[in-house]
Amino acid sequence: MTDLEKIIDLRSDTVTKPTPEMWEALRNLDDSKIGDDVFREDPTINKLELNTAKLMNKEAALFVTSGTQGNLISLLSHTKPGDEILIEKNSHIFLYEVGSAARLGGLTSKTFNSLTGFPTEDQLRTMIRSRSDIHQPWTTLLAVENTHNIHGGVVIKPQELQQLSDLSKGYDLKFHMDGARIFNAAVATDLPLKKFTDHVDSIMFCLSKGMACPVGSLIAGSQEFINKARKFRKMLGGGMRQAGVIAVMGLIALKHDWRAQLKEDHLNAQILAKGLRDQRLKINVPDPESNILLVECPEETPMAKIISDLQESGLLALPMGKKIRLVTHFGITKEDIEQTIDILNNTLLKNIDT
Repeated sequence: MTDLEKIIDLRSDTVTKPTPEMWEALRNLDDSKIGDDVFREDPTINKLELNTAKLMNKEAALFVTSGTQGNLISLLSHTKPGDEILIEKNSHIFLYEVGSAARLGGLTSKTFNSLTGFPTEDQLRTMIRSRSDIHQPWTTLLAVENTHNIHGGVVIKPQELQQLSDLSKGYDLKFHMDGARIFNAAVATDLPLKKFTDHVDSIMFCLSKGMACPVGSLIAGSQEFINKARKFRKMLGGGMRQAGVIAVMGLIALKHDWRAQLKEDHLNAQILAKGLRDQRLKINVPDPESNILLVECPEETPMAKIISDLQESGLLALPMGKKIRLVTHFGITKEDIEQTIDILNNTLLKNIDT
């Protein structure tokens, strides 16, 4: 690790630290505001779940430890062992959740290819199994990711969700959205959250990414869905006790002007993209839709050396094949972005043929 005074960490928006308001809310928390959540006696968690349900325009919500746990609980609550689910081949559920749908849910996954994170209607129709064929599993759920991480924070728009929702209902499929960064989607399109959530049966979103909380996610859906989800959460070891001490930060995150903060994150990503378009470099820098920027490098690029050189210069970034992922977030300033542009351009010029 470098001895530089400051490290700019753009590996992910999961590295955020709580806001001053969150720390203040924690300091002011007293015994009257915490209780045993398994008994549903933690007032702070109860309030967070109630506020979440209202914000997402759903009947109920449930506080969970992580996005991965929230996605798995949602899949378990919508399906039964032996069912088949439809997911994008580069989705977080398929690539980065340790095969939990298969190992713990007994589910098979059929994946689809896409450039934008969601299938076309014709593509989806060809994937759904006939329930009259005794040789095949039942296709019972479609899952999408919004915004989509691997595709560079792209947004699945409400009209696209509407089409998928109508098709899912026609085939009696449940429709789940991994909305880990759904707040970014709302800000990128300048639309209310309900414009996205009204089209899905359930949604999971993370407090620990762009919302700057240290831990925690929520799932939301019908009351029947949440009743099932609560039991599966307990099965997976997610029944927490006086967890209001972390949920209180979630309350602040939802009350805070998150739109203004995320707009700044998105603007920083755009400034970063513009600053990296050095005509001497054979790289591709797409326009970011939200807070994730993917810098596409030539095939022969020595990625391990570049990432190491960036670290030595005070910048942490995440390699994804021949791409460098940079994620803007709370705590990153415009000065940090300007320094990032200098570090990246200098490092890439040294390592990529011009």
